[in-house]
Amino acid sequence: MKNAEIAARLDEIAALMEFDAQPVFKIRAYERAARSIDDADSPVEQLLSDGSLEDLPGVGKAIAQKVADIERTGTCKYLEELRAKFPPGILELLQVPGIGNKTAVALYKELNVTSLADLRRAVESGAIAALPRLGAKSIAKLQAGLAQLGDYTKRMRLGDAWPIAEKILQALKQSEHAHNVVVAGSLRRMEPAVRDLDVICTSDDPERVLDDFAKLRYAQRVLSRGPTKATIWVGPGIAVDLRVVPHECLGNLLQHFTGSKEHNVKLREYAVRKGLKVSEYGIEEAATGRVRTASTEEGVYEMLGMQYIEPELREGLDEIALARKRALPRLVQVEDIRGDLHAHTDWSDGSKPIAEMAAAAAARGRQYLSISDHSIGRAVAGGLTAERLQAQIADIKAMQANVGIRLLCSSEVDIRADGSMDFPDEVLAQLDIVVGSIHSAFSGSKEQQTERLLRAIHNPYVNIIGHPTGRMIERRPGYEFDVDAVFKAAAKTGTALEINSNPARLDLSAELARRAKQLGCTLSIDTDAHYVADFEHLFFGIGNARKAGLTKNDVLNTRPVEDVIEFVRAKRRNKM
Repeated sequence: MKNAEIAARLDEIAALMEFDAQPVFKIRAYERAARSIDDADSPVEQLLSDGSLEDLPGVGKAIAQKVADIERTGTCKYLEELRAKFPPGILELLQVPGIGNKTAVALYKELNVTSLADLRRAVESGAIAALPRLGAKSIAKLQAGLAQLGDYTKRMRLGDAWPIAEKILQALKQSEHAHNVVVAGSLRRMEPAVRDLDVICTSDDPERVLDDFAKLRYAQRVLSRGPTKATIWVGPGIAVDLRVVPHECLGNLLQHFTGSKEHNVKLREYAVRKGLKVSEYGIEEAATGRVRTASTEEGVYEMLGMQYIEPELREGLDEIALARKRALPRLVQVEDIRGDLHAHTDWSDGSKPIAEMAAAAAARGRQYLSISDHSIGRAVAGGLTAERLQAQIADIKAMQANVGIRLLCSSEVDIRADGSMDFPDEVLAQLDIVVGSIHSAFSGSKEQQTERLLRAIHNPYVNIIGHPTGRMIERRPGYEFDVDAVFKAAAKTGTALEINSNPARLDLSAELARRAKQLGCTLSIDTDAHYVADFEHLFFGIGNARKAGLTKNDVLNTRPVEDVIEFVRAKRRNKM
């Protein structure tokens, strides 16, 4: 079994343990083990073979035995015992945005809700109101979550879809008949979640390419097949379309199937005004009927008299107007990032010691790394007390000369419900940089959350607001706040707003990051790395930033470390 599938079984055990009222520390152990296995650099099969499975964080002897059973058989005795205790549809409740384990357990134990159908009936009948601690606003959010569920279950997060697409591309490129193999569609535009995958290639023998495509080991079944197009179903649950086109019109078809729909509509409208008709087959001159094709997308846009538009920007906003003036900016790139200002270690809920995380960041070309372990309020994540933070600062300073990268002493400090910080100012003042984040009390009103964020932003020691909306893609939409009020305050006080690169978050969204830029905010693109492999997530954060139209100059951690430190000092000098 794949690591992700084994991790899913462990997550299922953890969820069922909640229903079974097992101790919290045992539940968290399974959750941590699931995350470790999902993020492991090696397959579980290999870890079992070389005896290193128990080296993963959270994987002790008992869990390792269950993992071995799952890898071999797809299940384990303990999982089957838990499954036997509860109705088979009970875990469906956790699919609803806004329903966590505690609410799901309460629904089951107090209202005997054991499936989505039961939940819908409880909401429609009003029986849900009998559940303690579930007020009118919470019920309204639950109703909205149920309404959204139909869409959510049909989409896959970018971070899950991208590696599938890469495997498909790599396999197709092995075919001697396929050339110019490239991904298109919403994945190429770096949408946070996608419904399917679109792949395009050129060939002189489409039939042979489609044969190779249908025989890919990733294909669970062939959904459709035509002379130049086929669709396969790939685990863990997404359709992949392949279109095979002549070499000379690759650019036209790639542009068309990259989209978005809104971008293409505006592009066609502009072309009509120039006496042209744009389609996937080429650009037709209305007056003569002559059709011109392009082997590259750059050629398509040049034929229309405009600057090339990067895929991430094709949203039907202002990109065509800017391209006509050849005024599109040079978008930020992975190579522009000099450091990472939000990362965790095994001092809190990270998986590796400081030195290993530093070495991993340095190996990826980072010049500095901010060690930002959780504050005490995140007890479930091993948050540091003020005393442990002092010890960590001393540890960081002691190893600084030997790690080959500049380390910054930091902390991801909880923003409490009232907007106060989890550490007092005298502790925050000792840190090089402070990331303030909301991890709890998501249900406050828009006004409450606005005031909460504003108080944190006006704290002279808070330098970055981490994952500012709290959204989890395909799971929860994030809390509401007055965006303009918060962003204007961030710009005025010199507080950066984070684009969290974790593909489960991508927070700020591209839409909000664009608005933040318009209001003069500084952005920080961070990985929030808990594992070495998480540093690779920067790719997704950069994609999100490019969708927002951000340039190198908009981003704090494209600057040298001295400029980052001056950014922090400037806010402290201008205490408000």
